[in-house]
Amino acid sequence: MNSYKLIESRARIRAIETRNELGINLSEPIDENIFKILRIREKLSIIITKLKGKISGFYLRKKDIGLIIINSNCSFGHQRFTAAHEYYHFKYDKGMNNKICPIKKYNDDYENETEANYFASYFLMPDESLKYHIDKRVKENKITIRDLVYLENYFMVSHALMLIRLKAINMISEKEIDIMKDGIIYKANKLGYDTELYKNTKEKGMVIYSNYPELAEELLEKDIISYGKYEELLIDGKYEDILFEEKENEEEIGFEITDSI
Repeated sequence: MNSYKLIESRARIRAIETRNELGINLSEPIDENIFKILRIREKLSIIITKLKGKISGFYLRKKDIGLIIINSNCSFGHQRFTAAHEYYHFKYDKGMNNKICPIKKYNDDYENETEANYFASYFLMPDESLKYHIDKRVKENKITIRDLVYLENYFMVSHALMLIRLKAINMISEKEIDIMKDGIIYKANKLGYDTELYKNTKEKGMVIYSNYPELAEELLEKDIISYGKYEELLIDGKYEDILFEEKENEEEIGFEITDSI
């Protein structure tokens, strides 16, 4: 068995074990809430924002605290792959405190990057589930563009990743990849699918998934910081909406008491 096969096998096992640890059945897709899953169950903070250059993302670690930064210039499907890729580094590369990941090619020159790619692929698309849906849809062992778009949207992965996985299990050839690799947004739209999976999210601005507000509230409750400092922390962390919601709730409570009197 060559080195890539060994790396792939280990990554597949780790992806299955990780899903089990997170309570995610192998037959169910990890929907768009992958960011929330990592935030809530792994206490990872995730920031999706515009990054310069061709960087897909990077992660930082300080002891058991992890931060993942994802490039919003990438498609939403690619962002999900990046989240899973960086999650691998956080979970399994314990000696690594930071890492910038261009993710230019699937079989990277560095083993841990290749393994992170395999892990992300199997984490988002377990073999059993992928094969089940292929058997369910594909006729005469021939993948059509309709099958391709269905699978991509079911697992919410990028067009490029789906082509890589299908090529790996000999469901499509290099010639078929050349035919189907371009024009995916047009094709998905024509088939009635939401095309947001294939587009970047930079127009949405910075999006943050973090337990940052929870930590700020805990500091406030323990009188470690003043309410003014609490407000400052939420504003710095782009959580002004929490302050507005608190004020709106206070106004509603005041109105209800007055009305009942």
